[in-house]
Amino acid sequence: MTRAALYLRQSLDRDHRQEGIDRQRARCRAEVERRGWTIVEEYVDNDVSASKPRGVGTAWHRMIEDTKAGRVDVVVAVDQDRILRGIRDLVTLLDVGARIATVDGELDLTTADGEFRATLAAGLARFEVQRKSERQRRANAHRREGGLPAGGRRAFGYTRLKAGASADWPKRVGADGREWPDYGHEPKEPEASAVRRGYAMLLAGATLRSIARAWNAEGLTTTVGHEWEAYSVRAVLANPRNAGLVAPPRSATDVMTTHNLGLGDLPVGSWEPLVAPETWAAARDLLADPVRRSSPGAAPRSLLSGIATCGICGGAMKAGVIRDIRSYRCSESAHLSRKRDDADHFITHVVLERLSQPDAAALLRRDDAPDVGKLRAELLEAQQAEESVLSLVGRGLTTVDKAAATLRDVRERIGGLEAALSDAGRVDVFGDLVAEAEAAGDAYDARWAAVAEAWAALDIDRQRAIVRKLLAVEMRSPGKGSRAPRDAAGRLAHTEATLALTWL
Repeated sequence: MTRAALYLRQSLDRDHRQEGIDRQRARCRAEVERRGWTIVEEYVDNDVSASKPRGVGTAWHRMIEDTKAGRVDVVVAVDQDRILRGIRDLVTLLDVGARIATVDGELDLTTADGEFRATLAAGLARFEVQRKSERQRRANAHRREGGLPAGGRRAFGYTRLKAGASADWPKRVGADGREWPDYGHEPKEPEASAVRRGYAMLLAGATLRSIARAWNAEGLTTTVGHEWEAYSVRAVLANPRNAGLVAPPRSATDVMTTHNLGLGDLPVGSWEPLVAPETWAAARDLLADPVRRSSPGAAPRSLLSGIATCGICGGAMKAGVIRDIRSYRCSESAHLSRKRDDADHFITHVVLERLSQPDAAALLRRDDAPDVGKLRAELLEAQQAEESVLSLVGRGLTTVDKAAATLRDVRERIGGLEAALSDAGRVDVFGDLVAEAEAAGDAYDARWAAVAEAWAALDIDRQRAIVRKLLAVEMRSPGKGSRAPRDAAGRLAHTEATLALTWL
């Protein structure tokens, strides 16, 4: 019995329906039946370009490992391009002694003639891949030079760019009342609003995971139909396209590399932005902060976990369960533990009390708030000064050494202005709560009720961000043999005695 495995691959599945895969499967099964073989496995790489690395996690990698282990005798594909698109793939197949058959004919890699024919075909396929890649790079470079967004898949938050788009196309009036080229790349609802909320949530203390949960709860998916994950939200929010800025080439669009580019290094595009450049810059700086771990593990689901500290050793208090009681305990040693529900209830009470006060608006007030318009004008002026100095050097009217000091001063000024613009894009974590209190009027009970309702509507990430902004919490032992009273007021007072709070 000849054990056959099917290898099915297509590079692009826009509708996520696998129709191309299904057609390949039908043809391969018919070929296996004609030859009298038995199908023992299927390897499917859907929406996977053969020009990309085929590492662990791909069906190609599993196929190679199973062939090496002798679990299959022959691999069947529709044609050679589906399974073999480069010399590297051919060498891998030769190394494992794979026998390959296609609907168009068998590839016998065990003979010199078969290997020569496969090598020739693989070289031609590799040539086509490289030529296509070069055409795509040239096309993207042309778009960037013309102030157009990169092509390819539709960007989340925008409609698809039309073929042959140009900044000189007829104009349309955007939501901001300004005119923009009518070339199809315009805000797409409800995605555009979700992107704006995503920036607001991130800058107000929310995590990428909480933004992903919110987008999934709204029924939104990525542009290829997948659910949102933290990494895919990061990719959206880190993209300068959302601020109407032309992104650098794809190889340089990771968060850390883009972080090294100032606002002046990114040309202004010709499409309607979803957020202001300073908002994107603030989000970019936040995402590039090394304090944010790339693999943060389980998300905290308790208000004070990792925020409160142990009053004995200073270690972080972590949430857990002790004898079926939800508790916070010292992460360093068994110094102390406190009932989680009581501590959360008390801290929530303290936060609501503070934000219900008439002077809570002072938490939002910034006497040094930057004038964004003025900063933008000064940045443009500094960039023009830099260009002027470089032009003098280029025309030989001055030397690099003579211009060095001037360039250093101008670039330091540009850096300072860009940092100020990034800071201007940040929002305050208290905004929603204090705004609700202000709208409720002067009556304390009404303000409290409004703040409490707004607090309850926040997810745990936003609540934790507010606590971090307001308080330092230290947990202390109530003393040996101490027991909390049963009544609510007594329990609140008992908890208060074991928590040392410092207002920040």
